[in-house]
Amino acid sequence: MRAFIAVQIRPSDYLSGVFNEFSRIKGIKVVEHTNIHLTIKFLGEIDERKTKEICEGIKNLRAHEFDIETEGIGAFPSMSRPRVIYVDCRSDGLYQLLAEVGKFVTLEKDFVPHITIGRVKQKIIMPHIEFKSEKYHIDEVCLFSSDLRPSGPVYTKVCCSKLAPQASE
Repeated sequence: MRAFIAVQIRPSDYLSGVFNEFSRIKGIKVVEHTNIHLTIKFLGEIDERKTKEICEGIKNLRAHEFDIETEGIGAFPSMSRPRVIYVDCRSDGLYQLLAEVGKFVTLEKDFVPHITIGRVKQKIIMPHIEFKSEKYHIDEVCLFSSDLRPSGPVYTKVCCSKLAPQASE
């Protein structure tokens, strides 16, 4: 199965509006609102044995709930030649989760925390959007399967683990 480890994002009305703004641009395939997430690790094709190993790793995570703050619009490889458009994110708590996930899968050294808005299919002119920063609370991490269909990918939760509550201050 094609799979990835991620935290799901429940978009606010504002963030949904940002996605809708990009969906109006010809040449961009925007992520469906129900599929919005922040990928921790894309795994590609994995077999049943690897799936069980990863679910065991997720179950044994020693990470706490945290907040992600959205910071603006970005693009890979660049804003002048976008192939993937995303919302840039930052979070101290995310790095604790990455350290834990790194105990059972190899992580990319150049990890850029982001929420994918969409994939660019043809040359576009990037719109100027006044971006408003928001916080999203993350309390669960999941292994998702990704079934690629002509209508778009279908993501299914394979296994999940709740993160430990934040310590009271």
